[in-house]
Amino acid sequence: MSKLQRVAIVAPKGDYNNNVLPLFARNLAQAFQAKGLETLALDSAASDFRRRLLTAALDPATAVYAGHFFYDMGLVHADEVGSHRMSLFEALDRPVFARIADHPFAEFMWSRIEEAAPTTRFLMPSGEFEAETRFLNPRLTHFHQVTPTLTVEPPADDEVKPLAERGIDLFVPCGIKPISPRMEQYLQRYRESGHRMAQVVDETVEEGLVARDRAIMDIFLEAIRRHFGARFQPASPLSEGDREILFMLSCADFKVRTFRRLNVIDRLTRLDPVLRIVITMPEALRADMPSLRERSNIELIGKVDAAEARRLYLDSRYVLNVNPTYVSLVSERVRNAMAYGCCVISDRTAHAARTYTEGEEILFLQGSDVAPLNDQLKQGLERAQAMATRARRRVLEDSTIPRLADDIAAVMEAAL
Repeated sequence: MSKLQRVAIVAPKGDYNNNVLPLFARNLAQAFQAKGLETLALDSAASDFRRRLLTAALDPATAVYAGHFFYDMGLVHADEVGSHRMSLFEALDRPVFARIADHPFAEFMWSRIEEAAPTTRFLMPSGEFEAETRFLNPRLTHFHQVTPTLTVEPPADDEVKPLAERGIDLFVPCGIKPISPRMEQYLQRYRESGHRMAQVVDETVEEGLVARDRAIMDIFLEAIRRHFGARFQPASPLSEGDREILFMLSCADFKVRTFRRLNVIDRLTRLDPVLRIVITMPEALRADMPSLRERSNIELIGKVDAAEARRLYLDSRYVLNVNPTYVSLVSERVRNAMAYGCCVISDRTAHAARTYTEGEEILFLQGSDVAPLNDQLKQGLERAQAMATRARRRVLEDSTIPRLADDIAAVMEAAL
């Protein structure tokens, strides 16, 4: 008989990430239940959350799925020389199952990775995150690649209208946030003092904008070796100096993502003005992009929640994706758009091109230029409909949450 009887799933607060992650946790629980496993929903906003989490962690038949959060939960005590911390799951010698779906070197990830227990089993849609996680915390050794999935509940067939009946020609879901003022302050200080780190950051951004098949961390570390004559390896725990260097890596990555998106958005004005284009970018940013000021066909609608995003996808013919800086992972926006029956256009990466067939399931940009797609967007609906139909069928077979639940359950079975 299996040791695994139930899965305790930590549910993030309801408004997190436009409610996508709480809905994902609910759908994952349903997939585990369909496999015959009990599930416990641990509401991270509840007053008894920590007590329930500890109770679940102590039960040998229960696996704790922390998802993106709480796998760094710890025990802290103070003595005459200061405070001391140990991971809860390390103290209990119990596994906790966590999900990494973004660069571990991103600033908001540092403390989670740094404080994670060696007993953590990391579930990742891409193997590239393993090297980045180990770079920050060499004590972590358990990594498992799992199915990259939809993060939305796919619509039923009768909800998916033909492309000809949809009202939005091109939908661009993307987040545009301001560059951190701290980064500009650091760079100004580096430049004023002649510090070589300014060149490292500039070269990383310049190379990252064009090299979609090179890892940003590799570009950054190579630039450090070239300018400083030594490889950078952060200490464990991180020193203040390490944190400053990692902050520059994190911000360089953020700059590359942002500039890639803005480059594509700027070129949308090369498309026919009869096309209705909707972008999840704040209207206030229109003033910063002269090319958009006179284009009334381009609607900037700001951030939307999961329900509104669903409505927009279902009413869009084409969805334009600009990949984050992952070299071995296709953005979840691609799979989600395909599930909604949209025809997807994306910037090209080698991994994306190996995953989806160009002209059969997806269309790729040449660099950041959308102009060559003008005729397709205006007159190519028959071809687009065939691609959208094939792609939806593909992701509904390959990228399902039940398949992910199978992968996770297998890891849990082996670990308990």
